[in-house]
Amino acid sequence: MTDDITDRSASHADPMNTAPIPKDPTAKDSVSAIPDAAVCAESVGFYRDRRLILADVNLTVRKGEKWILFGPNGIGKSTLISMMSLRQFPNVGRLSLLGHRPGGIDKFSFRDIALASSLSGREVAPPADPIDVIVDAAPIRAVPQDLGDSADVVELTGGRERRRRDTAEYERAYALMERFGIEYLAGKRMAGLSEGERTRVLICRNLMSDAELMIFDEPTTGMDLGGRELVVRELGRLGRGEDGMAGRTVILVTHQLEEIPDGFDHLALMGHMPEDRYRAYLDAHPNIYAPDEGNPLPGTIVYTGGLDGGFTADRLGAMFGFPVSVRHTAGRWSAFRAR
Repeated sequence: MTDDITDRSASHADPMNTAPIPKDPTAKDSVSAIPDAAVCAESVGFYRDRRLILADVNLTVRKGEKWILFGPNGIGKSTLISMMSLRQFPNVGRLSLLGHRPGGIDKFSFRDIALASSLSGREVAPPADPIDVIVDAAPIRAVPQDLGDSADVVELTGGRERRRRDTAEYERAYALMERFGIEYLAGKRMAGLSEGERTRVLICRNLMSDAELMIFDEPTTGMDLGGRELVVRELGRLGRGEDGMAGRTVILVTHQLEEIPDGFDHLALMGHMPEDRYRAYLDAHPNIYAPDEGNPLPGTIVYTGGLDGGFTADRLGAMFGFPVSVRHTAGRWSAFRAR
């Protein structure tokens, strides 16, 4: 048994913010130089309410890659994801998504990016039937006129416009619900769902779409052990590119190592920006309206690369502020406070 376990116990004697920030060896200098990228962030920053939340975020995610975005609570992961999913826009730096600059994209019609998160959950009407929520993410296809009012055609009225769907889409949505153990929710209302049930509905909605970029933000929130393991197993299939998902770009956001599925092989770690780098960033961007007095250092990307190189005891110990023991066994990760 011990031969299958890698234990990386160590103290956090070397704080993460004193070492040079590792760069992705495949990264290039400009977002415009990477035509196959799904996400290109170059010195991206975001400030709000006189606080600089993110600063100097540099990240390249190529199409088809499967990434973990990992970091402690309050570091800016959700803010970064909201920009990647067109809910917010950076006010410093450059961001490109699937070859587009976000400023001129209608977030409601740009269906190539799918987000499953508490943020996207708030966009769903409370009276909506969960199966309609899932089906509504399917690619919109024309319904032949000669079907008329056939029983094989269903009208959805919960969105901004009336859309007609055929029963094959409902069958596919129901099959997804069965995979995630929520088929009993068909015919219910979103308002009556638990947090874990709602999360699984939103995951199914992502998988129902044909989005090129899929983002899962804390996908096991509110779930018990059984629900968590079911979701981790199914997302592992996505990470391995099964079920025709090999070409999809996937970003999974978490602060729990135990929630990381097998099959994801790229890692971006977020941490607080080192003081000297922060000062240099402010000097380079004098128009940032966010005084540092009373505010924590902003979040940034402190590592990109493989999971093995990122999830070290020293690195995680510096991130969380105490000695950490890290284990990797049978494709799954875990971490504990070292004694």
